[in-house]
Amino acid sequence: MCLIALSVVKSKDWNSRSAYFFDIVANRDEYHDRPTTKMHWWKNKNILAGKDEEAGGTWLGTNKDGKFAALTNLKENTNIKYSKSRGNLVTGFLESQLSAKPYLEEIATKKSEYAGFNLIVGDKDGLFYLCNRLDGIFFIPEGVHALGNLKLNSPTKKVEAIKSDLNEIMLSGFAVNKGIEVMKKEYGNLHENTKKDLQIRDGEEIPFRFISSSIYGTRCTTVFSSSPSGEIQISERSYLKGGIEGDFVEFSFNIND
Repeated sequence: MCLIALSVVKSKDWNSRSAYFFDIVANRDEYHDRPTTKMHWWKNKNILAGKDEEAGGTWLGTNKDGKFAALTNLKENTNIKYSKSRGNLVTGFLESQLSAKPYLEEIATKKSEYAGFNLIVGDKDGLFYLCNRLDGIFFIPEGVHALGNLKLNSPTKKVEAIKSDLNEIMLSGFAVNKGIEVMKKEYGNLHENTKKDLQIRDGEEIPFRFISSSIYGTRCTTVFSSSPSGEIQISERSYLKGGIEGDFVEFSFNIND
């Protein structure tokens, strides 16, 4: 389970050209025993992201060109085993020479080879969304949007609540600490004690924004911001079992350099 909320604004960039800028908050929820490396610049790659050490991909990342990509799994009741890892969809975009829409068009031709996913990719030319259980590629317009483990802007209580909260933050002034704190609201404990117990929830979205349990929970919160000056800021707060705070890392760079 994961949750992403984003605010998209159209403005002028440093060259006085129309462009899109976005502020994003995201929680990654995963089993605690799944090996993960915190956000870092990947060796010999133009990728800034955490890393799923089990499958080799990531759930959210950016690069020095200002590209951004984020993924959530689509909840499905199925026993089908898929050969392709969804985490490579994020790194694939960050390493690709393709812009957002052509990249998603390419992925759409082989979308049946993956388990259900939601994928958001883009840069200052705009963000685009693909769900491999829907037809079409969708441009994400200005405004506040949210994505859980159903489809973009599904009208669930959790999605509507985070959209409302992010909108309030944007009105008062976006900041990293506000983004991290807002993703800890609607805290909930799971009572399942084994993976088998938890798998009963497949096909439904856990209603909590921040999840805690001994086997599964929110592993990190990421806050991303791009600005008309070309400045990119991204921070990650890691969490241990029981929601205990772990490492905090932050990065900033300018795509106009």
